[in-house]
Amino acid sequence: MCCYAITKTKEMKNDNNTFINPKGLFNPSNNGFSHIVKVEEGKSLYFFSGQWASDEKGQLVALDFEEQVRKTVSNIKTAMEAAAVTIDDVVKQTIYIADFTQEKKNILIEVASKEWQTENFPASTIVPVPLLATAKGCLIEIEFIAAK
Repeated sequence: MCCYAITKTKEMKNDNNTFINPKGLFNPSNNGFSHIVKVEEGKSLYFFSGQWASDEKGQLVALDFEEQVRKTVSNIKTAMEAAAVTIDDVVKQTIYIADFTQEKKNILIEVASKEWQTENFPASTIVPVPLLATAKGCLIEIEFIAAK
């Protein structure tokens, strides 16, 4: 459901949260995030540790960035299923990218947009870092917060 307040701020709601993109700020939806997310009263918050392209033994599964993004997203889905939340419940994500480039950002957006089918994007920050502490060669880690 989409509605416009008097200020023409675009607000999208789902059963749990309100996603706000104020007039005067750029439209972030092409980049897969919202400027503001309001968690409605009485919801439980779930804080997820950073997920990365690891197998069940904690080993890095690929050196290719796109493959790492795919496995990271798969691991996020596994974590969300365990907590009984969905992408629509995610209100904040922080994405750490080692050796950040615009090409890596574009790959992230392309892969994520295919994997995450949602109208309501979480608040989001991408943090370029020189390296990640998860495993040698790891290029991406994503932590997130869900509210349900």
